[in-house]
Amino acid sequence: MADAGELSAHELMTENLRRLTQLGGIPLTVVADRAGIDRRELFAVMAGEVDPDLNWLCRLAAGLGVPLSALFIEPEPRTEKLDS
Repeated sequence: MADAGELSAHELMTENLRRLTQLGGIPLTVVADRAGIDRRELFAVMAGEVDPDLNWLCRLAAGLGVPLSALFIEPEPRTEKLDS
């Protein structure tokens, strides 16, 4: 993964979507169903094949149960502990 400062808005949204679904233990298909989004469209957006509009992003955020801004928050820098 690239540094957060190098991520496009699309990449940032996709990374946050993956992170939020993993944290919540929610399959992407369930998020799509909750949001009223076609599952194939969700995967096409994630693959960069389709550009979502604002309404679609709002529905996605609602399906996740998060504010829209949560899809575009830059992730915290990862700190890895090294064994001594």
